[in-house]
Amino acid sequence: MAASAVMLVAGAGCGMAMPAWTPTQTSGTARAPRVEDCAIVAISSPTRYACNGKVYTSFQLAKMRMDDEKKYASGK
Repeated sequence: MAASAVMLVAGAGCGMAMPAWTPTQTSGTARAPRVEDCAIVAISSPTRYACNGKVYTSFQLAKMRMDDEKKYASGK
């Protein structure tokens, strides 16, 4: 019972999260998911998060964010 309540609250929180845009992004720009925008799936090593219907490890999320930062820094 308690686990299902936690999942319900976590799922509702993800849907209501406001996107954080960088100055170079526009509303039509896709962005990499952030830990803050995701729900925790498993507290393990590495921690796994559910974002946009997919499950990522903390390392995968960090790499996607760094790749996006590099892309926007280069102006592409």
